Amino acid sequence: MEWFHSTEREQTERTRGGLASSHEIQSAFAEQRDYLYWIALLITGDGALADLAVVNASALSANYSSVFRDWLIGWATYATVRAAVREVRDFISASVSHYVDSSSEHCDDDVLSDDQIMSLRNVDPRDILAALDPLARSALVLRGIQHASIGDCALLLDVPRRIIGAAYGQALRWNSERTDADGVPHEDRVDSRL
Repeated sequence: MEWFHSTEREQTERTRGGLASSHEIQSAFAEQRDYLYWIALLITGDGALADLAVVNASALSANYSSVFRDWLIGWATYATVRAAVREVRDFISASVSHYVDSSSEHCDDDVLSDDQIMSLRNVDPRDILAALDPLARSALVLRGIQHASIGDCALLLDVPRRIIGAAYGQALRWNSERTDADGVPHEDRVDSRL
């Protein structure tokens, strides 16, 4: 009978050691649902498509049950972003023409700080959808919120780096104007991370 208890202890220790169970995967999506929906909504601009992206990402992630929990949350976010981008790829492509003659005015390492992201989470998504086109919203999520490189954004969105830079610059300008209007101090606006 001792072998049973020792196996049971090993299983408990293995679960506590960082591997995610199916229940933990479902739990991670449940805990992060609002955040994942918000990210998908910013990209898709449509509540039904955002829901579909989160559901599709959840199904995709359920196939990876022996992963580390922190990685799982990152994977859930990445899967949601990919699914949301796939749903509105045509709209993102149509937005490219708005940036063809634009120049990128931001530094390549400008990403939003945790405080800026929390501030943005308090903005009604409809205001963001009204202010930014699908490409600028996608760049804001990928570069500003998820801290993906401009090159990774370009690859995922299938858009030239220069266009991504211009769209992200537009999103940063909008966010700056929004925070100016709300009276947020200018210091530490952008977190420069490599």
